[in-house]
Amino acid sequence: MLFIDSVPILPVLKTEQIEFKEKRIPEGLNLLIVNLMPVKQDAERQLLRLLGLTSHAINVDFIYPVTHKSQSASYNHAEQYYKTFEAVKHRHYDGMIMTGAPVEHLDFSEVYYIEELRKIFDWSNTHVKQRLFICWGAQFALNYRYGIHKRMFKKKLTGIYRYHILQAHPALSEIPEYIIPQSRGSYMDPGEVMEEEDLNVITYSPYTGIDFISNRNQTDLFIGGHFEYENDTLLNEFKRDSDKSKETAVKPKNYFRGDSLDLLPAHWISYAQQLFQNWTDMMYASRWSNADQTAESILKQNKA
Repeated sequence: MLFIDSVPILPVLKTEQIEFKEKRIPEGLNLLIVNLMPVKQDAERQLLRLLGLTSHAINVDFIYPVTHKSQSASYNHAEQYYKTFEAVKHRHYDGMIMTGAPVEHLDFSEVYYIEELRKIFDWSNTHVKQRLFICWGAQFALNYRYGIHKRMFKKKLTGIYRYHILQAHPALSEIPEYIIPQSRGSYMDPGEVMEEEDLNVITYSPYTGIDFISNRNQTDLFIGGHFEYENDTLLNEFKRDSDKSKETAVKPKNYFRGDSLDLLPAHWISYAQQLFQNWTDMMYASRWSNADQTAESILKQNKA
């Protein structure tokens, strides 16, 4: 069950039997979502659906960068329904998700809300137990934390791709391999990733390279793809790109039936559900592991 302040997408999820209430509960996991996606409500629906299907009670807060000034409907939506970082920075969270953003064509220094994201990242080092960074969010975190450089593809990587697991990770428990939607024009330098001693490459594809990276203590996950995407998300992005320029729009691979625009089944959904169950299990384990360590420390102090 989800415990979240009212956002317009909740009635849609209710029709899918996703349970939610507006009042927070103290025993629930506390999750912060930094939603940087251009269509806020699509990302809300996708992430909340996967979180709502887990076995955990989760208190959810959405925030947005206030330095990302815009007159768009998406920004107005965030301004109306989301919290600001200043409003939540006194809290501690069991987990944080930072989504992708449509700014990968820019150098990190050219993203005008980058300083606010760095501030959130620095704060989360001490206020968040488990962090999940998706697509551009992962690229930002890898660059800011480790100095790893972003490289551009010659053309956009878009489609459904299979990844092989190189080493075990609790977030991929019961997932022997997986397929995942990719939708990006850039990637992180693989040589620099592999040279970083604090990082482990968890999954790899011979066609697209690295997808899943973890830090060594397994508190940070960096995913290049979009497990949260719905069946028609890549189609909608392709239509949007085609409207801008039919010459440069890239048709997603392994996604359509032949030359048509008929969609293949969304077989990645089951992997997405398992990953989010595993990740929220990690959040739960981190909470109680820390509680046990605190209790043990108190007992030792009392005996001294």
